[in-house]
Amino acid sequence: MKSVLRNLVALIFVSFAGLFAGCATPPPPVPQATIGFVGAPLKLNVANVTVDNLYQPPGKAPNVEQLHEVTPSTVARRWLETRIVPVGTSGQGVMKVLNASVVQEKLPIKSGLTGFFGDQVDTKLIGKLRVELVVTTGPGVGQSVSTYKIDVKAEAEQTILQSATLNDRDRAYLMLMQNLANQFDKTATAEVERVMQGVLRD
Repeated sequence: MKSVLRNLVALIFVSFAGLFAGCATPPPPVPQATIGFVGAPLKLNVANVTVDNLYQPPGKAPNVEQLHEVTPSTVARRWLETRIVPVGTSGQGVMKVLNASVVQEKLPIKSGLTGFFGDQVDTKLIGKLRVELVVTTGPGVGQSVSTYKIDVKAEAEQTILQSATLNDRDRAYLMLMQNLANQFDKTATAEVERVMQGVLRD
């Protein structure tokens, strides 16, 4: 009799567990990373351009770039692959990534009635990207060796509400990356066009 009772209790427990599992709402999908650039390619009269990532992330708070697939280093590499096109037969370019950090800063929130009824900003993300692009032309037929160098810095910020879900916070991070990418693209393009006229091609 006791054995039958134990089996009945176990059956009821399994049934309820299955019922709750079936009713559970699956979490919404994690936002996908889509960082891109739309400007016309910048054609440089060199044979190749490479990336040298010199930035070493701390891997701990307050830095958070190590927790995400897309980082400022990713932005820099994507910009080089999308916007820079080598069209020469000699010479080379090297883009050194010097800083590619994202720091999370916790912000103070108000207490009392104001804090209780208001959805406050409690987090700020600060993304920074700094690269050095050095382009050396030649030597080629009728071509002397020339060196061009630019130092590009970009910074962006994004705030996050206290009520934000994990997916909301991921979206905020990706928004930060896109804003940083836009700022970097604008600054880097202007610098290439200003400094590297001698190596730019139509």
